[in-house]
Amino acid sequence: MRPLPVLLLLGLAGLGAGCATPLSTMQTAKTLAPGQVQVTGSVGVFAPVGTFAQVVDVGIDQGREAKDAIEEGRAYELSEEDQQRLLTAGVALVVAPPGINPELMVRVGVLDGLDLGGRYSGNSLRFDGKVRLAHGGEARNRSYDLALGLGVSKHLFSGAVLDVLEVVELGDFSRYDVEVPLYMSAEYGDVFKLYGAPKYVYSHTRMDPELVDFSKQGAPVTGFDVSLPATVSSHFVGSTVGIALGYRYVHIYAELTGGYVFCKPNIFGLKRDIGGMTFLPSIGLAFRSPGPRPAASAAPAAPGTVAPPSI
Repeated sequence: MRPLPVLLLLGLAGLGAGCATPLSTMQTAKTLAPGQVQVTGSVGVFAPVGTFAQVVDVGIDQGREAKDAIEEGRAYELSEEDQQRLLTAGVALVVAPPGINPELMVRVGVLDGLDLGGRYSGNSLRFDGKVRLAHGGEARNRSYDLALGLGVSKHLFSGAVLDVLEVVELGDFSRYDVEVPLYMSAEYGDVFKLYGAPKYVYSHTRMDPELVDFSKQGAPVTGFDVSLPATVSSHFVGSTVGIALGYRYVHIYAELTGGYVFCKPNIFGLKRDIGGMTFLPSIGLAFRSPGPRPAASAAPAAPGTVAPPSI
């Protein structure tokens, strides 16, 4: 039987994609014209502030316990409760690890007031649509827009990390995200754009059944419950705010996404809170093709003349 650390590595490999999710927006509420294409490359820094706070808090508590034990001349031992706290903090850190997240997005206008897009971020594919709810301000060379979006992400799991452990054959992980953003933006000519997007993201991960069964066999080795959940769900509630600067068909985007992740799976026999505040600052460069040219209207006939018949 493998010891507890290997069981945790197995579980964390699956849980690591269970609650973290791509959160960037990199678009305004204004939909692309039919046939218009926009390509955006971006990079973001995922910063799970809540996870950091939890890990630091546990570390401070255990450091104080160790210091007291040394001053009192007694052995420093971790109680089962302390072990559970440390393991949960470790789970929280691996579930939402800080890191850099590059993305490539392609969007195309399909109908007047509707565009569709696809996004690749290294470990996931995302497809979404955006429909215009309101539009105005063109008379003053401005644009005010409101749009509703719907996106679905499929995460790409690689078995290489899990296969290294050579414990069981794994590969039946699956994860899907469903995102509902409400886009709001104001565009001033072809130069400046200001946008925001309150959003809700639901994430669902199904663990490999063999891994779940295997984790249940860890109690005789470790002395306490190390079972893992069959599924992990999380909910993100937050918003993106951003600006874009450029001219006509090329713009630089800069945005900040922030919110709270609610994630409380049953880990090690108890419900554990491994969510918290999350931030994702991102920058990107977008290239947009020219929109379709308006149809040229026929010049009016001069007074006293008869226009030739149409052929």
